[in-house]
Amino acid sequence: MAAEGHKTRPLAPPVLLRGPTLSGGLIAGVLVGLAALVVWWLQALLPDTTPPLIFLIAVLVSAARSGFWTGLATAAAAFLVMNFLFTEPVFTLHVAQPHDIVTLAVFLAVAGLVGSLAGRLRDRAEAARAQAETLAVLAGAAAQLAEADSRADLLARAVRALADLAQGQAVLVDLPHLPHVLAAHPPLTELSAADAQGAERCLRSGRAQPAAAEGWPGASQDYLIVPQGGAALAFGHARLMGHDTAQRAIAIATLAEQVALALRRLEASTQEALARQEAEREATRAALLTSLSHDLRTPLATILGAATTLNELHDGLPPAARTDLLAAIAEEADRLNSHVTNLLQMTRLSREIVLRRDWVDLNDIASAALTRARRAHPAVPCLTNLADLPMVRAEAGLLEQAVFNLIENAMKHGLPPVRMTSRQSGQTLTLTIGDAGPGPSAQVRDWLKAAPMWPMPEQRGLGLAVAKGIARVHDGQLHWAEGAFCLSLPAGERP
Repeated sequence: MAAEGHKTRPLAPPVLLRGPTLSGGLIAGVLVGLAALVVWWLQALLPDTTPPLIFLIAVLVSAARSGFWTGLATAAAAFLVMNFLFTEPVFTLHVAQPHDIVTLAVFLAVAGLVGSLAGRLRDRAEAARAQAETLAVLAGAAAQLAEADSRADLLARAVRALADLAQGQAVLVDLPHLPHVLAAHPPLTELSAADAQGAERCLRSGRAQPAAAEGWPGASQDYLIVPQGGAALAFGHARLMGHDTAQRAIAIATLAEQVALALRRLEASTQEALARQEAEREATRAALLTSLSHDLRTPLATILGAATTLNELHDGLPPAARTDLLAAIAEEADRLNSHVTNLLQMTRLSREIVLRRDWVDLNDIASAALTRARRAHPAVPCLTNLADLPMVRAEAGLLEQAVFNLIENAMKHGLPPVRMTSRQSGQTLTLTIGDAGPGPSAQVRDWLKAAPMWPMPEQRGLGLAVAKGIARVHDGQLHWAEGAFCLSLPAGERP
């Protein structure tokens, strides 16, 4: 439900004066009785002005202990006891002397004033303490909601804060899942029939539904709508009890607004993530188009030109020229096949793929890839130093493609000789491929560490991107270190 026309409510309601309680009455009676005993025992030793002061102490302690109304009641009780026991004639409520009337009247006024002031201070102190506790819960809830990174986590944090404010059972429900709850604290899976009806009325009407009166049939919890767009949510919490009920009710309504804001924040984050994914898809399409334009156009043009020349001038060409044209066609066709393979692998890696893993030897994979690269670039010298390594669980075809791309990158863009080594460090197997050149730019090295798999716009070709993606789907990584590309994979137990 949208929170239209919502007005900001004050967090602190007017201070409610605590009414008299049984415990407060008992304490007041005990204090007045003690004051009467003290005056009775010491009345022969005390001046006439002292007994009212002793009774005032009882009034002050009672008001400070139990609040405003109890303080006033204690003042009235003290007045009556003083009149009945210590004012002539004793054991009656009559007053014989005019000065006693003045004394009692002044005592009643002072006692009432002391009791009311002390009681008000007590009630205000209680209200301030309750407000501080409520604000602490709300502040903690705001921090917890801000840290939530999913809807389920946010609802779980919200219902814990609600349970702290309600000082009892708390649930969060929506209409499609009733009578089951979305979140609850303490844990609860399903509402009773009466509570489910109360929650449904709240969700359908968009208005709060109070719990049934004590002893009457109906919902045992109060239900409050959470103001938000989309599917409606409702808080359910135990009936509020105690003198700070109004304070906690306002805090719960504020918490509902915080939850609504947090849900909107999550929704905005989700939309932002979707927009970012769409932008990445657009970048991917642009990268694919760039790759198609750069990597496929040249071999296709070469193949087309050589084939056209052979077709039109076949009889007029010397044998050496025909051999060169056929070799060019074969070479460019091999390049074209390599580019198409990388495109297909990149498309596969961009989706959630299930690897066809098997136990393979990383050195065998590296040797096979090197053999392919030497056929394509026979003039580039290669040096190898392969250590004895354990088997790894991998998809052999993908892994060979990654190693081939790294070797071909060094042969095409580096300086000879190309060096390939392998080693084991703990539970990690590393294959390094480098050359005598300066290596990739700083931007490419940073890109190797970053999460995106697709190449940067300034990169040409998909070879490194495919190698990076293959390393990651095998729970490994591709990085630049010690002047070489390092393909690291987790070692497996020997089969």
